[in-house]
Amino acid sequence: MSVSPTTQISPGMQVFFGRIFPLPFIIIGAVAFFFGCRNLLQASQSRTWPTAQGVIRDSSVEHQRGNKGGTYLAKVMYDFTVNATTFNGKRVAFGDYSSGNSSLARDIVDRYPKGKTVAVYYNQKNPQVCVLEPGIKGQTWLLPVFGLIFLAAGSITAVVISKAIKLQAADELCTQGDKAEGQKNLAMEIQNRLNLYRNREK
Repeated sequence: MSVSPTTQISPGMQVFFGRIFPLPFIIIGAVAFFFGCRNLLQASQSRTWPTAQGVIRDSSVEHQRGNKGGTYLAKVMYDFTVNATTFNGKRVAFGDYSSGNSSLARDIVDRYPKGKTVAVYYNQKNPQVCVLEPGIKGQTWLLPVFGLIFLAAGSITAVVISKAIKLQAADELCTQGDKAEGQKNLAMEIQNRLNLYRNREK
């Protein structure tokens, strides 16, 4: 069994595709999955957090420019006091994200206009971790799912390429074995012809 030269992978490319290429996917996926799971845990716990009265300090739709018209993000900032200490928050719900649809951001801004009094849910151990809408929302799943997809893609790529490299190595061994066997047979054929020629001369 032989391998076509066009399908063979050089040692340098083996290192690149087998180890380096999947690495960014694995790292990005692992980081996103970690922070996404942490968000899920905090979102779940936030339903039982204590609350404090807060006031919306600023509320606006922020347009972030991009190649395809950009995205829109609801920028909501609020102040609240815990044990005579004032804290600032900007999280409406865990997993807040920007969208190409401005109406989503506008709906949030309309719910939380500037000057409105709100209930702020805060982590008692660290009040800086706070939220206006506690619990797990649909968008809370985006980051962990994104991370899991990247992590799986990087891992599968590493495994598939590793197997392909091992198959190539096995094919090369088979090819080398076939060549050695052929050379051995050729040498035996030459030796037999020489012996036959010598016998005839006698």
